[in-house]
Amino acid sequence: MLEPDPEPRAVVPRRDRVLADAETLVALGLLPEQRKPPPDEPPGPPPEEQANLLALNAALADAGVTKGAADTKAVADLSKLDAATVEIIASWVKHKKKDDPPVKA
Repeated sequence: MLEPDPEPRAVVPRRDRVLADAETLVALGLLPEQRKPPPDEPPGPPPEEQANLLALNAALADAGVTKGAADTKAVADLSKLDAATVEIIASWVKHKKKDDPPVKA
C-alpha cells in the first residue's frame, strides 16, 4: 500500500539579489539613491549648414521676404544642401525686384 503524503514544509521564498535592478535595490534600501545623468542635448547643425542658413536668411531679409513657419522649415531644409547650391539660391532670391511689395507667408 501507498504511504500518505507528508505534510508540506513551510519554506521562505528565496530572493536572488543579484537579479534585482538598481531601482528595486534603492527601493529596498540596499543601494543608495543613484544620480540620473542629464538628458543628452541634440547636437546643433554642422558649421557648414549654419553658414548656409545664415546666407539664406540674409538673402531673404535683403529681398524683404517675411518668413512664416513653413518658410523657416524650408530654409532649414535648403541649408542642408551643398554650399554652391545655397549660393545660387541666395543670389536668385537677392535679385527680387525691390519695388514689389514684401511677400508674406
